[in-house]
Amino acid sequence: MSGNSKGQNPLSDAQVAEFAARGYAIVPGVLSAAECAAVIAAAQELEGPKTGSFKPVMQPHRQHDVFLATLAHPRLANIVAQLVGGEPAALQSEMFFCKPGTRGFTAHQDNFFVRGERGKFVSAWIPLVDVTPRMGSLFMFPGSQELGLLPIRETHLPATADQDVDGYSREAVFPAGYEAQAEDLSAPAGAAVLLDGDLVHGSNPNMSDKFRYVLLCTYIRAGSSFNPGRHAKRSEIPLRPRA
Repeated sequence: MSGNSKGQNPLSDAQVAEFAARGYAIVPGVLSAAECAAVIAAAQELEGPKTGSFKPVMQPHRQHDVFLATLAHPRLANIVAQLVGGEPAALQSEMFFCKPGTRGFTAHQDNFFVRGERGKFVSAWIPLVDVTPRMGSLFMFPGSQELGLLPIRETHLPATADQDVDGYSREAVFPAGYEAQAEDLSAPAGAAVLLDGDLVHGSNPNMSDKFRYVLLCTYIRAGSSFNPGRHAKRSEIPLRPRA
């Protein structure tokens, strides 16, 4: 898929329809190479990396203006407005470092945590370097958003130093008889991988010798309901001037 960043409707009708059917879409070129480099540089200034920890950092936009500017990027705002069917608002940012050897996330739904309204919650997973399955990119189950929120089970996986325990301590459980077919993702730096909040997805372990830098940004339709969360402490952030 290719995105048109010009104008107020950067996605074609066909792209919007594909997102609705499959639960995800890839739009290249949302961030420039310079913008990706600026986010990576800002990430190195966060407290974790400075002390040698590469766990994901929740809400980095509260620590550095580069993350806030990316979260509120006009291209992202315009794309999200199309997908949620109204004025967009940001909820959350999260910086992932995924150093070599980092465990991936088990299959999950972002809406397990956010509890956004159906069709009004979208995540933008933005690789800041070119990513492949070997580097720890996403895997998705197309169409699984139609199942609604699924039950979960505990994985009992042992703790790991550089991954958020919420990423692997539980996993979504598909209904009996459901044919779940995962698709691995490759995406270029600066693309926006747009995910329906109910889409079941996860990430592969990073088996490469490179860091897999990714910024996750989550959005809702302004004024719709969500769970603030004890750790994330989400709050609605307006993205565009109100008319």
